Amino acid sequence: MSVKIKSMKQLAIVVLALLISFVGNTQVTPTKLYISSVNNLIKVGPLTNNTNLAFGVKNILEEATQDKGYSIVSDRWDADLVLDIDIIYFDIEKSKINISIFHRDENAVVIRMKGQVTKDGKVIKNVLVEDSSSEIVASTGLVATDGKFNSTVSRNAIKKTCVLVVSKLF
Repeated sequence: MSVKIKSMKQLAIVVLALLISFVGNTQVTPTKLYISSVNNLIKVGPLTNNTNLAFGVKNILEEATQDKGYSIVSDRWDADLVLDIDIIYFDIEKSKINISIFHRDENAVVIRMKGQVTKDGKVIKNVLVEDSSSEIVASTGLVATDGKFNSTVSRNAIKKTCVLVVSKLF
């Protein structure tokens, strides 16, 4: 390809076009992440040793890490980073207020998780996070409220805690 350049302005345009073509063709490869384990270490309550909880947390962690730009891999040896999560605490805290004809229930789901990131077998970072989600039910007079724990509240608490642990680790 033979091109005669007659001025500095034409040279600048050609150089700029070449730079734009090189920059446009480069792609950033996302960091590969393997979620090694989600361990349910809850000692007391109905969710002790519940494998469904660990499975659900792993799914939410995959979504949260992908939102951060990481690529999830299924083989530990293909990964740049390895993530381990321990679910330490999961409880429902209930509080009630009754004043004359006013009634208010608040159910808060509290979750505590420990996260660890390793690279080439060496621990890079450890974090311990706690988050909660709550539901407030209020009524006056004879309006009935059950004030019972809602599964939406637990899903919100799990998602908030997973997003928090991922944001603190990465």
